[in-house]
Amino acid sequence: MVDWARSYADVMTRFRQYTLMQQASIAGVLVLVLSIPYSYFLLKMDIAHSISMAAYSTVLFVVVYYFTSKFITKKVQQAASQSAGPKKGLRHK
Repeated sequence: MVDWARSYADVMTRFRQYTLMQQASIAGVLVLVLSIPYSYFLLKMDIAHSISMAAYSTVLFVVVYYFTSKFITKKVQQAASQSAGPKKGLRHK
């Protein structure tokens, strides 16, 4: 029997170990794999339009994912590196 909670945790841990660009690429491949059949079967597009729409959506998703994650990571690192107390010149303001 497969322990789904354990395998999910392992997958997420491994995913977080990748660089940000690798994470964005993996997420982009998943979006591409899901959006081609969606637009082909459910939206009744022909295969050429389905692939072009999926490629456009994937590029847009990867760019937004990358820059949003980079921004969030930068803010978290700034907050972690900031000292707990007030700065020397700002104590009584």
